[in-house]
Amino acid sequence: MRIFIYKTLFVFLCILIVYKMTIGSLVSEFESKLDNLSSKKNIEIIKEKIREEISDSIKKDQILNQDDAVLIKKFLNKIKDEIN
Repeated sequence: MRIFIYKTLFVFLCILIVYKMTIGSLVSEFESKLDNLSSKKNIEIIKEKIREEISDSIKKDQILNQDDAVLIKKFLNKIKDEIN
């Protein structure tokens, strides 16, 4: 009985180590990236980049190409019809 318990603990410990080295590291890496994105400094950087892109697009003569403009117009018309 004692050998069975030792073997079971050993197998459990091996499974735990393999989990931490594979899935656990991926989860912790994802969490750190998510925390990094949600920090106040990075939010301000993202806001500034959005402002720059909007101001650059305002300076252009044509923001959308013809295909995109037609597609957006059809989409907005469909939404307007559904609202009415």
